[in-house]
Amino acid sequence: MRRDYSFDFDEEEKQTSSTHRLNMHPVIEPEPKGRMFSRGQITAMMLSAALLVYAIVSGDVPLTFLLLSFLIFLLRPLAEKLVGGWLSNAMKGFAIALGMGAVVLAFL
Repeated sequence: MRRDYSFDFDEEEKQTSSTHRLNMHPVIEPEPKGRMFSRGQITAMMLSAALLVYAIVSGDVPLTFLLLSFLIFLLRPLAEKLVGGWLSNAMKGFAIALGMGAVVLAFL
């Protein structure tokens, strides 16, 4: 985050005033908008989707739940952009619960 400090006084007042730094007003520029998902995130989604198909075909239930929770966790920014923050938070909680359940299911 870059900050640009603008001053409300001229050079003469700056030289005579000892508190000229107190009158600074930071101007915070917004971050530039980039891509929603990075290349690594897209690669992780594609790989986990392929593994999810394999887990479903092979009948591995704990791996299916674990990969499903990972995909849900990775798709949170898309849900936040389309619907809102409440769905993103719900997806995060569901993904964590599903992942913990998959780990418990794997050891049963």
